[in-house]
Amino acid sequence: MAAANPYSFGGPVAGAAFTGRRRELARLVAWVRGGVNVVLTSPRRYGKTSLLGRAEEVLGRAKPRAAIVGTNVLLCRDLDALAGRLAAGAYRIPGARWHRSTQALTEFTRRLRLRPRISIDDEGRPSFAFGDLGPKDADVVIEDVYALLDDERGNRPVALVLDEFQAITRHGAHLPDLFKGLADAHPAVSLVLAGSQQHLMEELVFSRRAPLYGMAERLALGPIPDDEMADFLTSSAATAGRPMDAAAAGRVLALAGPVPNDIQRLAWSAYNLATGGITEEVVDDAFADGVRHESNVFADRLAALTPAQARVLMSIAVADDVAIFSATFARGAGLASGASVKRAIEALTAQELVVRDGRRFRVVDPYFAAWLRWAQTLPPPAEP
Repeated sequence: MAAANPYSFGGPVAGAAFTGRRRELARLVAWVRGGVNVVLTSPRRYGKTSLLGRAEEVLGRAKPRAAIVGTNVLLCRDLDALAGRLAAGAYRIPGARWHRSTQALTEFTRRLRLRPRISIDDEGRPSFAFGDLGPKDADVVIEDVYALLDDERGNRPVALVLDEFQAITRHGAHLPDLFKGLADAHPAVSLVLAGSQQHLMEELVFSRRAPLYGMAERLALGPIPDDEMADFLTSSAATAGRPMDAAAAGRVLALAGPVPNDIQRLAWSAYNLATGGITEEVVDDAFADGVRHESNVFADRLAALTPAQARVLMSIAVADDVAIFSATFARGAGLASGASVKRAIEALTAQELVVRDGRRFRVVDPYFAAWLRWAQTLPPPAEP
């Protein structure tokens, strides 16, 4: 009898579903231990948040145990939510001195210049709200959280981790400058900024005019090497009782690569579809099922584009390493010039439908790309 499906997709992975990234993990952990600021970037679904979680696990198991406060900026609806999440994270710092008090919450809030409203959930965990915070009040809370981390430093690593940092300016255009100032004022606190939209992170961190330029080490995630992913696929399947042969693992990588989330998604579907071992035929059937399952979504996605964007997207789906801004590609896509292609590419990239992959572009979602290729093989509708 097969065990539970060993693959995971659709969100951060942990435990046995986390694979690869040994070098990146070692580097990130070493930088945090050393109080070094870090900027972690990757396209979506490459495992950025999973890597942050694994690094926090490693640092949390070490002795002395690290003090880490973090949040996903994209999930904070406003300044109050951002301030509240950071305050809650600071309260939960393991071994913090306020936990030694019989009145831990009182002792903790005494260290904040603004008094929050406190709610306790069914499991006894507090959450904090500060009301309708103005920018200056929010700055005070963020400054206090930074100071609390610095106070807890002692001989252990301390870090403030902000995932999806590209969304920070939604809460205030001044916030990148605030974090730069706090990083300078508290050099022992490792500030870890992670983002998945390269053009926005460029504006905030990497360009010479960026507010945070030159203040951090850079760690960029690319694809996990094929041999590591193939080993993970076959060993996981074998452990779970449905062996996957090497050819099937190669087929998963060919159809769903290079994004780790997409690879695990196809492997998950193939594992569920298989009645015995996982073969190439099973992988092909699982992939076809995925394309059929989302065909209506893909049709709506294509219909929402401008005609120029749709033509460029469909051309990219079938292109084989062509010069995408050339007159030849433009004519093939039914556009007037390379400039028209460039405008369409910029829009498709902003919508995260295509991504640059070395010297070429590809459709981000392999299932969508397959559907686009299939759609172009259909005969035209019959004349009425």
